[in-house]
Amino acid sequence: MNTFTRWLRKKWALYIFLCAPIFYVFVPISQYDTEYLADPAKYLLEYVGKAATILFVIVSCITPLKMVFPKVSLVNVLVFHRRQIGVSVFVYALLHLVIYYFYTGTWEIFLEDWNKLFILSGIIALALLLVLAVTSNNWSLKRLGPKRWKQIHRLSYLIMFLLIFHQAAQEKTGYRETAIYFAPLIVLQGYRVIKLATKKRTEPLPSEATRH
Repeated sequence: MNTFTRWLRKKWALYIFLCAPIFYVFVPISQYDTEYLADPAKYLLEYVGKAATILFVIVSCITPLKMVFPKVSLVNVLVFHRRQIGVSVFVYALLHLVIYYFYTGTWEIFLEDWNKLFILSGIIALALLLVLAVTSNNWSLKRLGPKRWKQIHRLSYLIMFLLIFHQAAQEKTGYRETAIYFAPLIVLQGYRVIKLATKKRTEPLPSEATRH
């Protein structure tokens, strides 16, 4: 394990990494960025939403990355911090919703916008992220049991499709930018599925295994 990965393994370093999007948002403010100055609330709304999406892609890539690169120290550090990164996705998504509420201006408009499919998909994704965040602890794992806990956390696949639609259906983001965000995850998950299917096909049947 090199110096960087040893440093990243520390919790305080992880928190700096997870808070980096919040720190970075001050850069356009200090540079008087025209896009930010034109509509600060809209800029923050889109920025925080993208931060949540990117963190979701990162945490969803960890399992297939572990399968492809089992001995890479950086991947093992990500595995070590997987729960904290997953919870941070929910925090940024919740912040995104709060900013959106203030962006709409009134409670009536905020609720009325739920009729839009891309808004509704984001709301459903946030609700599912809440379920994953609440159960991302050892107590829940012990209480639910490994099998049920794993079934619940497979909701991440549904969240992935909801977020893809939520991002792609927005005029600002669009399908091309969304494809760039999710391409690494789709490729890695595709590889994971193929590898698991190949492994299952080559494994001997229980009756065959007992003969040897």
